[in-house]
Amino acid sequence: MDPQFAGQVDLNNDAVVNVAALLREQTGAARSYRFLIDRFPLDEDLFAVGVAGNLRLTRLSDAILASVGGKTGVELECQRCLERFSLPISFDFEEQFRIAYDVRRGTTIESENEGIDERPEISENHELDFSEPMRQEIIVALPMRPVCGPDCPGPPDFTDGDEEEGSGQFSALASLLGQTDED
Repeated sequence: MDPQFAGQVDLNNDAVVNVAALLREQTGAARSYRFLIDRFPLDEDLFAVGVAGNLRLTRLSDAILASVGGKTGVELECQRCLERFSLPISFDFEEQFRIAYDVRRGTTIESENEGIDERPEISENHELDFSEPMRQEIIVALPMRPVCGPDCPGPPDFTDGDEEEGSGQFSALASLLGQTDED
């Protein structure tokens, strides 16, 4: 077993980690986790399936650094052939989560950069939720025009039985008008 990952904790179908014990430790302390999420929502009708990876949390002076890496598959529609296919995605990112509540006293910690500090906060219950940064990383990794691969058959061929196959670029339009290319 790799000593770097010795003592790892497994997170199953969860992207929230309680970091109260880590917040009580000195700067530089770290924890490692493996995670597996069966179905992870990305958008209204878009899901990542089988999200698997590693999470390493490192205590900083005013934050916790989350280093996340993993792989997943996203089911997309090919822009050329219009068939559904699963696209493998890899992601790797780091995000700092601001410590907003004192773990020993339970009071709010005021930030010097109040209003301009855009780091996500650790919750009042001392839970770090890495789902939103992970969702954003997976979405950014998606292609703008997904294609199922180099062997994509291309667009479906729409022809009528009455006309020759591919009789002209305007044959489909002409059929709507009830005309042929010769007219």
